[in-house]
Amino acid sequence: MRKYTWDEYYEKFYDWAESTQVRNLSGLTSLGTAEKVAEIIIELQGNESASNRLLRKAVEAKLEFSADDLIEFLSGNDEKLAEIAAYNSANRLNDEDIEKLYGMFDDDIIADICSKRSLALPEDLSEEKLFEDDICFDEFVYEKPKKLDFFERLFLVLAGGKLAGKMFGGQSQRRNGICDGNCASCPPHYGYRYGRWYYGHGHSYGCEFGGNKGDGGF
Repeated sequence: MRKYTWDEYYEKFYDWAESTQVRNLSGLTSLGTAEKVAEIIIELQGNESASNRLLRKAVEAKLEFSADDLIEFLSGNDEKLAEIAAYNSANRLNDEDIEKLYGMFDDDIIADICSKRSLALPEDLSEEKLFEDDICFDEFVYEKPKKLDFFERLFLVLAGGKLAGKMFGGQSQRRNGICDGNCASCPPHYGYRYGRWYYGHGHSYGCEFGGNKGDGGF
């Protein structure tokens, strides 16, 4: 098997038939710049096995690729290799690159790269992470309201309507549909955010009291 330096392989690549391009990968003795290696990886994507072989060599060499090239790898190569290539490329990425990669790569990978590079999380991911850190969903377990006898009801009515409304399954006095930021005094109730229902009060919108969406929907 003839050996090829990267410069030799790259110079002849477009003159060879595809079968020769693939066969001569085995004779590569070196790799070129990340830009040129990415170019050939993408050119070979019609032969997924060959493209992945070159990407694996690049991953082992810890080449740092651009965000655009990483997205191409994710769409045409082995997903795990593309993810490792993204980690390897962290030092090359900036805030604009992260915005490109967000939604393409797994959120955990984006968060890890941002942490490593001290980059800002994308706005949506930052809000979701802050929200999930603030509320532990497992802590809020709905319990069916207790049925009270006549005297217990009478006592609660006399003591104040707020508690009675909660215990009888009704709603407390509605707010104006705008969150006032005083979540600590917001009584326990249902809310909805990021596709999940929860029971508690440590949030700022999507609740049955209106929240800052103002829909009051429950």
